[in-house]
Amino acid sequence: MRKLFLAIIAMTFITTGVNAQDSDNNGLEGAWWALGQLEYTDTEATDTQSFTILPVAGVFISPTVTIGAGVGYTSTTVGSADAVDAIILQPLARKYWSITDNFFFFGQADVPVLLFEEATGYGFNLRPGIDYFVTPKVTLEATFGQFGYNAVKPKEGDATGTTSFGFNSMNVNFGIKIIL
Repeated sequence: MRKLFLAIIAMTFITTGVNAQDSDNNGLEGAWWALGQLEYTDTEATDTQSFTILPVAGVFISPTVTIGAGVGYTSTTVGSADAVDAIILQPLARKYWSITDNFFFFGQADVPVLLFEEATGYGFNLRPGIDYFVTPKVTLEATFGQFGYNAVKPKEGDATGTTSFGFNSMNVNFGIKIIL
């Protein structure tokens, strides 16, 4: 499946000539965009099922900087235990660097907050990624890796956290972004 997706991206690079910048050199400044995450996993080894939906929207505040936020929901069930549900709030900022007229590298900083019934999750992450303009209004993007710290703090007790540092080629997230 990944080879097919990469082949489609390669063909798009070869056959498409799109310029993401407009003629007065303001680029995408002021343009709104939308993307999102919809994920379901079922892991037999740990008898865990999880579901996440996280729509994200933002605006370019300059030709190469955008800010946005996601608001969503996640639910995880382990074995026969009750589901653990949380509301996700995730503000983010991205800085883009042009490689070609329609191919960009970006760095994303996000600050996720998860609101559970009996706990609060929080963190800070930096994520590298690439963004390719298929048309002036549609981009294909991928993030690969995560550098950050995320923790869960129960209402009573100490927070437990995880530090992430590195690129994981097995954990590449693909997305389609729509420029509104």
